Amino acid sequence: MASLVFAVFALAHLCLTLWLVWLAATRRSAHTWLVALVAAGLVYDNGIVALGSTLGAGDLLYALNLPRFLVHALVTPLLVVFAVGAARDLGLGWARGRAVHAASCVLALALIAYGLATEAVGLTLVPGREGDALRYSAAESSVPVPSVTAIVVLILVGAALLVRARSAWMLAGAVFMFATAAAPSAPLAVGNLGEVALIAGLALTARKAGSAGTPVRPAWTRSREAPPAR
Repeated sequence: MASLVFAVFALAHLCLTLWLVWLAATRRSAHTWLVALVAAGLVYDNGIVALGSTLGAGDLLYALNLPRFLVHALVTPLLVVFAVGAARDLGLGWARGRAVHAASCVLALALIAYGLATEAVGLTLVPGREGDALRYSAAESSVPVPSVTAIVVLILVGAALLVRARSAWMLAGAVFMFATAAAPSAPLAVGNLGEVALIAGLALTARKAGSAGTPVRPAWTRSREAPPAR
């Protein structure tokens, strides 16, 4: 049953990824592509856990689980850049300055470097089960500082968006994610449910941010239009 739950999560993230790609393309929003990248990583993350019991313990499943940790270390901090970009699109004055954008990029890169140094280098995985789901997890657990920092930034920016732009989706998704991740002894499925809520909240934020400007249809849709009559 647990494997089915993770499969449903993977499907949910796949749908969100496709939606985010559409939003990023139609709005020409560079920072929305970053959320799409995170969502795509979570498709892989949940998909591998869902397939774990089918593949069985061994070198193959071990190798397939390693990128799960790289996904979180490499792409989750990019949500900091998205938060600032969405705030700018929704009219928050402090987010328009180049210094703020540069600071968000520097913070994201610093979090990525920290995550690689503390969570990826020397990583050792051990098999474990949650219900019928089989996965490999870190032998020594620690607080995922990059992910926690990114969520805190999303909460702070989300609160500003709620007050200034009447947009509650970022705040709601980030708070739900933080609550599920912080729940003591919570199973993996609870935290992964929080990830679905987080990405959904960010997708809805991107949709609202995009509506502030003029949508631009992707080139592949425009190319299908008939040429104007002469």
